[in-house]
Amino acid sequence: MSKNTWLFLVLSAVFGLGAVYLANNWLTDSSSLPDENYIQVVEVAQTVPIGSVIEAQQLRVRAYPEALAPEGTFATIESVTGQVARETLYAGDVVRAARVTEKGEGSSLASLIGDNMRALTIRVNDVVGVAGFLLPGDRVDILNTFKNGINTLTEVVLANVKILAIDQTAQNNENRPRVVRAVTVEVSLQQAEELMNARSRGGLQLALRNPVDDEQVEIAKYTKPAPPAEEPAPVKKPVHTAVPHPVKPKVRLIRGVIEEVVSVESASSGSSE
Repeated sequence: MSKNTWLFLVLSAVFGLGAVYLANNWLTDSSSLPDENYIQVVEVAQTVPIGSVIEAQQLRVRAYPEALAPEGTFATIESVTGQVARETLYAGDVVRAARVTEKGEGSSLASLIGDNMRALTIRVNDVVGVAGFLLPGDRVDILNTFKNGINTLTEVVLANVKILAIDQTAQNNENRPRVVRAVTVEVSLQQAEELMNARSRGGLQLALRNPVDDEQVEIAKYTKPAPPAEEPAPVKKPVHTAVPHPVKPKVRLIRGVIEEVVSVESASSGSSE
């Protein structure tokens, strides 16, 4: 072999040994990292539908660098088991406190309602319910169509409203159209009042939103009708009663063949004269 060939073999061996040395040092340094730099984080092993009670077999524990671990995580599977998923949790998602809630004494749907919010159910048909494409967790705008004199108007009553359940189902584990008869939405108490007022005026229509669409929509301001003005009480007119005139006593005078009737006063005055 030539001199250049030997030189190439020697350099290859040196570089190979150097690479092995560096890799060994990197593995040694990684294995010697202090334990306090890693924490245990519970994540989802199987998809958990919204409104479902989380079971232990749907979870797993993984070590995360403390600096990369999200806030509000759980360290043990037991601390998550039995809670209710407030939204759909997919495999690989980290379980955070904001995405689950404690199961209360009521139904699982009651656990999904946010703070200071209410669940309100409205009746729908195949058209109002977006042909059955609504699923729990979707967001919709609610429109109201009503008669205003001879004109027909349509106004946006509420915008970006969350669907909590369709019929008696609060889970979205199926993604196919299904005609429903009722939809339960999450609204505040004031929004519930506006929605009920709108339903009394005319028909409702739901408009399905894109999940990432946060566009602000102008909401029609509903004004409560003023109470009817009270009519003033009719003024009673004074009733005038006729006072009967006193009947003057009369005296019948007979003078010869002439008979005359005169009052007493006339007689008295005549006598005085």
